Amino acid sequence: MKRFWFPLLLALAPLAAAQSLEFGLWAGGPGFSIGPTVNLNYPTGDWTLDAYLRAWLPNTDEISFGLGAKRAFEAGPAGRGEVGARGFIGMDAHYWLEGFGSLVLGKAALDLRTGYTYNRTPSHFWPLQGETLGPYARLDGKFRLDRRLTLRASGAFHRGGGRAEAALAWRVKRSTFTLGAGGVVRASNAYALLGYKTPVENAVVDAELRLGAWNELRLRYAEPAFKARIALGYPFYARIGATWDAWDADAEVDDGGYEFYLRYTLPLEGL
Repeated sequence: MKRFWFPLLLALAPLAAAQSLEFGLWAGGPGFSIGPTVNLNYPTGDWTLDAYLRAWLPNTDEISFGLGAKRAFEAGPAGRGEVGARGFIGMDAHYWLEGFGSLVLGKAALDLRTGYTYNRTPSHFWPLQGETLGPYARLDGKFRLDRRLTLRASGAFHRGGGRAEAALAWRVKRSTFTLGAGGVVRASNAYALLGYKTPVENAVVDAELRLGAWNELRLRYAEPAFKARIALGYPFYARIGATWDAWDADAEVDDGGYEFYLRYTLPLEGL
């Protein structure tokens, strides 16, 4: 084990000049597991490097660590994008790999994520992997028809299922309305999508309702110093999260258990 950790520490040594250091505390069940987490963020030119570490308590054999890298690029006079990859490996023989990319080109925007998770119960918050075991992929896209109309589409697949969705959003004065439809696994498992977004004083309130094969209500509230989000679904699950200053918190509960993830980002630049 010592032979393993020494090369790892040497590889992470350049990250001592990191721009930010994130401390987190994850807890989940059924039962009770707890794990402190650390994330180093190191931007250099067009590149950003990340290093992650999580310990499980009381079973320290399940320590896991990860590395990530992403690069920003220009795509002509009206375009920009980002590509990257990251991966995690644990002492109990689990691993997770993901590649991702995004592109904004004129009126169009695309976001793609694809990866593979092995031998680990999925987690929404750490290490932020796909919510499935095995291969997965997700593609999101937007196209702005004019100043008021925007087309949205998304698709996802994973072992045992998938989902597709399309919607039209239109602006009326300062508010935005959304109407769409989607399907889960196959077209016969359809659902409807209704959305509403509007500014309220110095904040923005966003609501989305899905009914049918997928039943979910999402609410988001955002102002410069504070953001909150909540999702309620049937069959029952609940997710709630908040971001304020340098703090982030997320929690989830469903029939299979619960998760809680609290983190604090310490800026290192200029210290």
